[in-house]
Parts: sequence; structure tokens; C-alpha cells
Amino acid sequence: MRKRNNIFFGDSYYALFATNTYNRLISRKWFTYADVMADFMNLNSANELPCNVSKCDRYGELKKAFPDVLDVIKDKLGNNCIEESGNNRNKRYRYIGNDKDPLADMRNAKVVNDLKQYWQFCQDSAGFFPTSWIEYFFNGCQDILDIKNRRQKGEQVLSSSLDRVLTNIEFLPFLYECIKNKNVLSVQYKPFEDELQEFTFHPHLLKEYNGRWFLFGHAEGQTPEFGYNLALDRIAKRPNKLSIRTYISAPKNFYNDFFKNIIGVSHYDTQEVKKITIRAHTKKIFKLMETKPIHRSYTIETEYGIHEDGEYGDFSINVECNKEFIARILQMGEGLEIISPIEIRDEFKRIIYEMMKHYNQ
Repeated sequence: MRKRNNIFFGDSYYALFATNTYNRLISRKWFTYADVMADFMNLNSANELPCNVSKCDRYGELKKAFPDVLDVIKDKLGNNCIEESGNNRNKRYRYIGNDKDPLADMRNAKVVNDLKQYWQFCQDSAGFFPTSWIEYFFNGCQDILDIKNRRQKGEQVLSSSLDRVLTNIEFLPFLYECIKNKNVLSVQYKPFEDELQEFTFHPHLLKEYNGRWFLFGHAEGQTPEFGYNLALDRIAKRPNKLSIRTYISAPKNFYNDFFKNIIGVSHYDTQEVKKITIRAHTKKIFKLMETKPIHRSYTIETEYGIHEDGEYGDFSINVECNKEFIARILQMGEGLEIISPIEIRDEFKRIIYEMMKHYNQ
């Protein structure tokens, strides 16, 4: 049977077994079929296999790939480049050829193909990123011309619905580089209703929410110590690098925990994480919340249907009641209702009452 042009090509089980077999060979140590299967199953050794290798799942693909790798190497270097020991049941193999990486060209050909796919994706996904970001990283490259041409011809296949023409959006590449290079910054910041502020800032994270970009980090002399939040559109001018300051990183996994129990970017020290039960009054809204949860803690409490007190479905989330949470619920209009806790329900009643007053005039 005709062998594949490139035994390492693709993401098939065959290709995975071929790669594992080859890695074992160029280690120049004795190994067996069982050792390759153990590598595939992420086990420490073949002794941890749950059964005989021939009974393991995907053994059929291993049985095809293993000899193909041996044959390809032998075709290139001769039969004497691989030693064999033992009987058919417990046969061992070891590579002893002079070439340290005899199939390097074949492996690199796979990498080149993967890079081509990656390049194509970068071209197609340009619509997800701000124009300033793309132009910064592809500056002087043919890629930027190709991306612009595809946009003009209407050939872009991925796009975002968000408006990317935002104040200070051109700062994104610069701030990204500062985070990557651990640069300390001098930032001038102008909140909507406050005076201009200036402080030393250690940038950690860029985050986009609802079409607006935010820079998180450590602001010297400000609280909280970590997770201080700056909206890009309120930065007065491009920050300056402070070369003589030592960069302060965030604690490990800080931002994973920081965003765990909130919607959006607002995190208030005075807010507690609470289980909030929400009622959907139409099946369409209930299914929308089910297929597009507003938070990872989404849990169905009551399936949608006709109950003694009406037709509805209930779900819950564990979050802080910040302004972004309130906005997401109000966005759905009469389709959603806060059931509990009572203090959060009362807060929504107050907000809705204030809204009503505008329409009663």
C-alpha cells in the first residue's frame, strides 16, 4: 500500500502516533509499541497502561503509523540505522543512525503548512481587531496590503459587530508592548467628572468589554493595589515609559480570580458575591440565556414551563451586583425579572421606577 506523502501531516491519530514514534526513535533509547501508546495516553510509562497495548483504544492507528515511520527512515538511511530486539510479542526498537534528525525536512514541511494555515487565519480574522492594531504589527509587510485589498473587495470572511473607531484606540499596540516588556508608565488620566490625574502605572492586562478597552494594573499610591482600572478613552495622552522604575507584576492568577465573579470590568470591594435567581418570562428569552449565558456560573433552577403561579423558567448566577450586571438584565426588558435576593430585587425596582418617571411626564 502506498505510504502517505508526509506521515506527520494533519491532526489525525495516525499523525500523532507517527510523531510519538519518531520522537522515541531519535531519543536513541530502546522502546516498544506500548511505550508509544503510553506517550499518546499521557502516562509516565508503559506499565501504567490499563490493558495490553493491542487492546488499547486507537491501537489500529498505532499499528499503521509505527512501521511506516521505521520504513521511511530505513528508506533514507538503510536498514542498519535501526536495531531490533526480542520476539514479535515484546519487540524493542532503537535508532542508531548518524543523522540526529533524519526526518527534519518532513517535520518542517508540516510546520510550513501549519504556518500557512495560521497566516490565512490572521488574514481572515483581521476584522476582529482594531485597524490601528493590525497596521502596527503588519507595518511594512505585504500582509497589510492583502488585508486592505480583501476588505475593499468585500472578501473578508470574519468580522466583528463592534464599532472599532474609538478614542485612543491607537494606544493598544503600544500598551501591549509595554505589558509584554514590563515597562512602567507615567499616565495622565481624566475621569469624566474629575480633575486630571497623573500617576505611575504598572500595566498588566488589556481587556475589551462591550466595545470599550480597559487597561488594568498597579497604580502607585492608589487603591486597589492590583486591578486598578483605566478606560483607554479617558487617558489624556500617550503614556511615557519610566526606564528607572522597577516593574511590579500582579500575583500569579490574580486576574483569573479578579474577573471570576463579575460581569464586565467593574469590581467593587463593598459588593459581595451572591447567588442571584432570575426569571425568564418567555421561552425565547429562557433559551437565549441557556445558549448564551451571561456568566459562567449559570445554572438552571426551574425548567421553562407552565407552573401553578405562571409560565416561566428560573436560572441563577453567582456574581457581584455591579453596573454591568444591572445593564445586562435591563437590556432584556420585561423578559427577565430578579427573584432574589430581595435587596437586589429592590434595587432593580428603584432603577425601573426612576426610569418610569421620565416617561410619565
